[in-house]
Amino acid sequence: MSRLQRKRIKDDRAKKRKPIREESFPAESVFRANDFSYVDSIVDPNRGHRAGPKGYPPSAMFAALLLMYLKEIRSILDLIRFLKNNPEWLGTLGLKRRVGGVEVYSVPDRTRFYRFARRIGVDGMMQILSVMVVRMMQAGIIRGRSVSLDATIVSAWFKDDRAKKDERHLKTCRHERSKDRDASWGYDHHRDRYVYGYKVHVLLDSRTALPIALTVTAAGYGENRTVAWFVTMILELGIHVKKFFADMGYDTNQARLLIAEALEATPFIPLQTRNCKGATGKEKKARRKLLAYRFYAKNFIKRFWVDPDSKRFDREYDVRTFSEQVFSVGKGSLSLDSLMHRGREWATLHSVAICVVMLAVARTATEAGRPDLKRCVTCFNG
Repeated sequence: MSRLQRKRIKDDRAKKRKPIREESFPAESVFRANDFSYVDSIVDPNRGHRAGPKGYPPSAMFAALLLMYLKEIRSILDLIRFLKNNPEWLGTLGLKRRVGGVEVYSVPDRTRFYRFARRIGVDGMMQILSVMVVRMMQAGIIRGRSVSLDATIVSAWFKDDRAKKDERHLKTCRHERSKDRDASWGYDHHRDRYVYGYKVHVLLDSRTALPIALTVTAAGYGENRTVAWFVTMILELGIHVKKFFADMGYDTNQARLLIAEALEATPFIPLQTRNCKGATGKEKKARRKLLAYRFYAKNFIKRFWVDPDSKRFDREYDVRTFSEQVFSVGKGSLSLDSLMHRGREWATLHSVAICVVMLAVARTATEAGRPDLKRCVTCFNG
């Protein structure tokens, strides 16, 4: 295809405008349709029996953070300003505490949100998301028969531009990088450059493109190293997976064996030929496919083998393209790539809150009789 033909195709796609959804629902409907009181038992299980001041309910603090993402509010300070200008939201979120023996609705200060993030911890965030997913499964919204594993890199708290090469800028970069020691450099194939930040690994339900589980690592962390963790999460959630989709970054024999033996699912993973011997790309792929097939036969999992060059593989793998919409929604409507705090805990809370918002919107749309709007977050932020 010539350069002129590619330009014409690109221009034709640009002319085709996406249909604009005219439906709009109030954001309050999301909090009416979803009960987040279970967060109290996860973050503060002894709240009902503990003496002394208890502060704001953890469920209310978490709901306030969800509101921040749902309303596309940029920061905690902007969230505080929003709540002060719209005090009716204090009752909707349940932001009240006992002062002098009387319950009073008030706006938490910034430090309370920061302490809440440290208090909840990474394990607590994972548990909150897992409970939400289980409830979605009980409601029949998520089935999990077919899942897709993918990852995306989000920039750390500070912004850096490697294009500048002067010594003063490089010294500034080394100084600024130390502000977030949990992050690391990683190559982002979509941006075609190295990014200092975190890698968000998300397991999705391929049918609905809704998140099931996630973990956050440094940007340089290998994607295939997370497969065992996600398999464990699938087993703990009791999901009966039949098809497991992932890109070639997850192509290892160990990952394929784990998916087949532990989940009894068919792995649909393109072949990674980077380390294979061969003079051409075609020879490398043929050798990798032969070695993979022999590995399946050696470990008695041939019933899970699907030829990566077959029409069945191409047809099944198309489902993964649909499930990748979660990243476009996360980065577009929910500002996934706008991390405003340092540390892995905040990066995890940032990602979990976005996933919970997506699940809450999907449940609200289903209960409103509009399942076609399950992935339209902007339809429910009015």
